[in-house]
Amino acid sequence: MLAYTAWAWAGLRPSYHWAGVAASVVLLAVVLRHAFRAVVRDPVFWLGLCFTGFLLVQWANAGREQYFDVGYHRWMYTAPRWPGWPSAYARAEAWQMVTWFFPAWVVAASFRCRLMSRREVRGLLFFLVCQAGALALFGMVQLASGTEAIYWVQPLKGHFFASFTYGNHAAPYFVLAGALTAGLLYNEVLDARLAEANGGRARLRRPVRVGVLLAVLLLCLAGALLGFSRTGIILTGGLVICLAGYGLVRGWMILPPAGRLNLAALTVAAVGSLYFAVASLGERGFRQEFTLRESFAGEAPKTLWERIELELGYRPKFARAAVDIWLEEPWFGAGGWGYKYRVADYVPEKFWDNLSRRGWANTHVDGLQFLAEFGVAGMGLLLAALAAMGARLFGPGVRRGALWTMGVKGLLLVGVFSLIDLPFRCPAILLTWVAVLGALPSACTVSAATRRSESTGWK
Repeated sequence: MLAYTAWAWAGLRPSYHWAGVAASVVLLAVVLRHAFRAVVRDPVFWLGLCFTGFLLVQWANAGREQYFDVGYHRWMYTAPRWPGWPSAYARAEAWQMVTWFFPAWVVAASFRCRLMSRREVRGLLFFLVCQAGALALFGMVQLASGTEAIYWVQPLKGHFFASFTYGNHAAPYFVLAGALTAGLLYNEVLDARLAEANGGRARLRRPVRVGVLLAVLLLCLAGALLGFSRTGIILTGGLVICLAGYGLVRGWMILPPAGRLNLAALTVAAVGSLYFAVASLGERGFRQEFTLRESFAGEAPKTLWERIELELGYRPKFARAAVDIWLEEPWFGAGGWGYKYRVADYVPEKFWDNLSRRGWANTHVDGLQFLAEFGVAGMGLLLAALAAMGARLFGPGVRRGALWTMGVKGLLLVGVFSLIDLPFRCPAILLTWVAVLGALPSACTVSAATRRSESTGWK
C-alpha cells in the first residue's frame, strides 16, 4: 500500500485512491482478527476512529452552493444540510479527506498492535527505502530524458519529479526516506557489539545489504535535491552534513585506524558522487530556484518585508487568511478543502485571478490549513493521536541508536518543511511519515535481558 501510493501519482489522483482504501480495509481486518485486544486498548485506534467518523460526518453534510446575496451585495454560500454539525463544501473533496486519512489510521494501528517482530518491521523498512530509491532513480531517468510529461504520458507545465506532480513534494518524501536509509545503514556498519565480539575490529555481516543501502541513500538524497525546492535543498544540505558528521563521530569510536581512514574516504567519495550526479542533471534548476523572484503583478517590492513575502510565495498572507477562516467556524472548521472556497474573502483582490494557477488554494502551512478545515475538534483528535504515537518513541526498551536517531531526524525535517509548505497534503508523504513514526519503536526495541547486558556499554 505504501509503495503503490508513492508510485501512483504520489496518491494525489482521486481516481487511484480506491486501491489504497481497499488495501487498508483488508489490512484493518487482518489486524483486528489477529490482535483485537491490543488494538482496542490502544488510544490511537480510538482517536483515529473518531477522526474518521468526523470526516464521514463532514462528507455526509457536504454540498454548500454559492449564490449572490443581493442584500449584502456579496457572494455567499448556503448553509449545510445539518446546521451546527461538521460540514464541507463539496462532497467529492470531503470524501478525498477520508481516502487520505483512513489508510494512515490503519497503518498506524497495524504498527501499534505489535503484530510484527522487530526483524519483520526492519525488513519492511528496508523494503520501504529500497522502493523509494527505485522511485528516485526513475525520477532521474525521467528528468534526464528531457520529457515534459510525467510518466512520459501526461504533459505538465510546472516542474515535476518522479511521481510527484508538485516538485516541492519530492523533497520531504526523499529526505524522510534518506534519513531512514542512513539509520539502517549505520545500524549495519556502526554496531559496537560487533566490534566487541571481534576483538575490537568491526566486521560487516551483510556487505551486500550495506552496498544496497549506500546506493539507496545516494539516490534518495539526489531525489530530494532534484525536486528543485528551495527549502528542500537547504534541508537536504543540512541532512547531508548531519549524516556525515554522525557517521564519522560514531565510526571513530569503534573502528581501528585503517577503518577510520576508509570511512572518511568513503564519506568524501559518497558526497562527491552525489554532487556531480545532481549538478549534471539539475544545474539549471538550482540556478533558477535561487534567483530572486519576480512579482506576478509586475510590481517591484518596495520594502524588505515585501521582498521576504515575495520570496516566501506570499505565504504569510495566506496563513493569516487560514486563521481568519478558522475563526469563522472554530469548532468544526470549513471542511476538507474548504479553505480554497473562502480564501478569496481574506486576501487582496490582486491575488484572485491566480489562486488556482499558483497553488494558492492551499495555505502552504499544513497545521493552519488543517485547523481551518477541521477546527478545534478535528485538529485536537489529530494532535492527540500524534502525541500518543510520539510518546512511544521514548518508551522503555527503545534504544536510541543510529536507526532511532536518523529516523527521528527525518520525521522532524518533514515537520519543519510543513511550516512553509504542504507535505502532509500529499498521501504518499502522509502514509510514509505515519509508517515511520509507528515502526521506529518496534524496530528499535530491545529485550530486558539485552538492556541489562548493555547497561554499561555503548547504546
